Amino acid sequence: MGKKISVGLIGAGYWGQKLLPKFLAAPEAEVRMVCDIHEGNRAEVKRKFPAVPTTDSPDTILGAREIDAIVIVTPPATHYTLAQKALQSGKHVWIEKPLALRLDEGRALVQLAREQTNIVFVDHTFLYDPAVRMIREMIQKKELGDIYHLFLQRLNLGRIKRDSNVWWNSGPHDASIVLYLLSGRPASVNLHGYRYLLPDVEDLNIAVIEMSDGTSAFVYHNWLYPENTAKLTVVGSKRFLIYEGKFERRSITVYEYEVDDPVNDRRPADKLPTTIPSKMKAEHKLQGFQDQEPLAAAVKDFLESIRDQREPLSNGDFSLRVLAVLEAGERSLRSNGERSRVDF
Repeated sequence: MGKKISVGLIGAGYWGQKLLPKFLAAPEAEVRMVCDIHEGNRAEVKRKFPAVPTTDSPDTILGAREIDAIVIVTPPATHYTLAQKALQSGKHVWIEKPLALRLDEGRALVQLAREQTNIVFVDHTFLYDPAVRMIREMIQKKELGDIYHLFLQRLNLGRIKRDSNVWWNSGPHDASIVLYLLSGRPASVNLHGYRYLLPDVEDLNIAVIEMSDGTSAFVYHNWLYPENTAKLTVVGSKRFLIYEGKFERRSITVYEYEVDDPVNDRRPADKLPTTIPSKMKAEHKLQGFQDQEPLAAAVKDFLESIRDQREPLSNGDFSLRVLAVLEAGERSLRSNGERSRVDF
């Protein structure tokens, strides 16, 4: 192995402290410094990882010549400014989702990285879940038939944010899954949001994403819910599929079903039954993916893309497509749920 990639991490809160051990364990990386403006987070890093230096100044890391890559795990509103400074300093960048809060800012970051020949990676972790990759292969091979509909749920009672709403926190996960699984182009988004806990932050939303090929996706997010789940349901013309995405209990269940042909029944209209017969025939769980940890795989892809000078799976261009869906949803939300076209 050649020279290790030196890494600086900005943001040592909940997710930053999930990521830090992955970079410390990666044989390709050497973590040089961790930054957080909150004394309590720095103290926790020192307690858990006493050999890692800490600072309260992002500029200390951004200006460090010996650091090759910056990992940004800060609130969404800070992503653009920090990533811009990192890229201007000639560093590769890992950005916690979303890439930015505006599509024009995202485009500027991707263009800057291209000019600097540096990597921009956005943490769309579910792209690295072998279960999601398995589902994608099944869809591509038509094992589920034609895909009619996706239903995505990200529900919990837990980390309720004050600085950004549930759409910008949970939506990147589900938009990335929709774009990764489906071949069609997202055409429009209708987003309705509701505020129950804070007067100016939506803690519940439901979105309808319509694809160019007619496939639909419903996305339900809720920060005030008795169940903790990250679930995907795929409705195909041949089979159903349900994926539970919480990493500690990941599973895929495939359902065999049968529906009588509602169109080509040649009986006279007055002889047709008032209901279309349908039945569930069987179900089975798929195996072979539970032991592989998606976040570690994402870190590996980021580091290897720097070493090999190639684009990672979760690259800037893919993240721009996700951001276009998020921005369309935001426009719809501020227009009382009116349909908003997805612009790339």
